[in-house]
Amino acid sequence: MTVNCRLSIDNRPEATDAVFQAVPRIGESVALSIDGTTQDLRVSRVVHVTNGSLEGAAIIVEVTTNIL
Repeated sequence: MTVNCRLSIDNRPEATDAVFQAVPRIGESVALSIDGTTQDLRVSRVVHVTNGSLEGAAIIVEVTTNIL
């Protein structure tokens, strides 16, 4: 089973779709292909958004390139 998420990198206004095996946790490191290159990113925030139905539910994952 996979989870579709909206991905926001470093609080940029544009977002992209990403597929994960499970919802990533805050602080977890994820490797994603961005502009053709693989980057290690740190999950800084996970937000579950719903409009009142399961079909309209969304998961927004905010990540940062600043890995401490």
